[in-house]
Amino acid sequence: MSISGTYDYWDFIKYPKIINKKCVSEQVYKVLVDVVPVTYTEIPTIELFFLGETLAEIFRDRVKMALVWDGQQQDNLLEIVATNRAANLKVFKKVRPAEYWLLFDKEDEPSNLFKQ
Repeated sequence: MSISGTYDYWDFIKYPKIINKKCVSEQVYKVLVDVVPVTYTEIPTIELFFLGETLAEIFRDRVKMALVWDGQQQDNLLEIVATNRAANLKVFKKVRPAEYWLLFDKEDEPSNLFKQ
């Protein structure tokens, strides 16, 4: 999946639900999201925190996400917040390493802990 355009927090906060719904309907639980084409000036720290919380709340250990983002990550706050809340997410600067981690790294494979 690729997201482009201008960054808007209120749009981005909706993407995790949209992505999760598509993953469930397609029965695919690994997703690569490329946000490199998104233009922005500066993303406030609090927005990165809330985006990380939302990603974790919706995905937890059900969806493995590789996020490709070449921007200032403010010490990987988004990734840290999400993974501290049981999300299986990793941020990359390039697509190739993201693909490799997503497809071949079994160590952090989702285990559907919350599946009923």
